Amino acid sequence: MRGVLLTCALACAGCTVHHSRTAIGGDVAHVPPPAARFVSEDDSGLLLFGALSLSEPDHYAVLLERIRRKHRCGRIAQAQLDFYTDHWLLVGFPVARVTVLCEPSEPPPNAAPTEPR
Repeated sequence: MRGVLLTCALACAGCTVHHSRTAIGGDVAHVPPPAARFVSEDDSGLLLFGALSLSEPDHYAVLLERIRRKHRCGRIAQAQLDFYTDHWLLVGFPVARVTVLCEPSEPPPNAAPTEPR
């Protein structure tokens, strides 16, 4: 009886399996401006029984474009892709996350310059 309870408790706990971490872009000689900041975007899918994929996370190129538009990045540097799966009983959620250094886009040429306070 204890073994069954222990097995059920372990199965309900869930776990995260980290598959990969990959640098997908890097310009080492480039020095980012002080206004640059790290941002990330992720997407998940649905996996049943560890084999049947009902949906997959977006491709990293889609995530990069989503970051560019959402955060209004003029240039993206030092991109890193993380791929991992959260497992919960018979259901898994594969997750793709992209983290980048977002440099703000240049202001329009007709915008009034702002003075430091």
